[in-house]
Amino acid sequence: MDQKIAQVREYLTYMKEMPEIEQAADAIATAFETGHLLASAGNGGSASNADQLIGEFIGRLNYNRGPYGAISFPGPAGMTAVGNDFGYDQVFARQAKALLKKGDVFVGYSTSGNSPNVIEAVRAAKSNGATTVGLCGTDGQLRHEVDIAIAFPMTDPQMMEEAHLFVTHIICELVEKRVTANDPTAYRVH
Repeated sequence: MDQKIAQVREYLTYMKEMPEIEQAADAIATAFETGHLLASAGNGGSASNADQLIGEFIGRLNYNRGPYGAISFPGPAGMTAVGNDFGYDQVFARQAKALLKKGDVFVGYSTSGNSPNVIEAVRAAKSNGATTVGLCGTDGQLRHEVDIAIAFPMTDPQMMEEAHLFVTHIICELVEKRVTANDPTAYRVH
């Protein structure tokens, strides 16, 4: 238990020195303010974090307000259809290629930083002009592929997922606070 507490303290300390968190929040807020889309994807626990990001923007975090344009990739039918026809590494890329454009933002989650389907989605999003964000570790390819890398120096996948969820909520709070500042119908509930 002491080791786990020490790890949590370490990543909290590390986050204080991560301007990438604010950069990601700025990119997402700008997308929402200009009528663009946010999309996200990940595998396993990272898929849950990707869904959490989207859920906070479609629903709410701290403010009652209208929903923001956000989607996580893909649903079960899309995943199985694309996986069957084009391979699992294309399950997110096909949606990124079809839906994302300049002004949109794609956030990819990968604890290893080497998830081929997340990397392919980043490449597809970038080819359409979307801004890309990666939540990952300092190992792996993803941090080199994205425009904004939020990379943690850890190797424990569970700790990484927990750090990613913590950062996800920070990003959501920063974005919501900025975007609701110009929305006279929004009001704080938490």
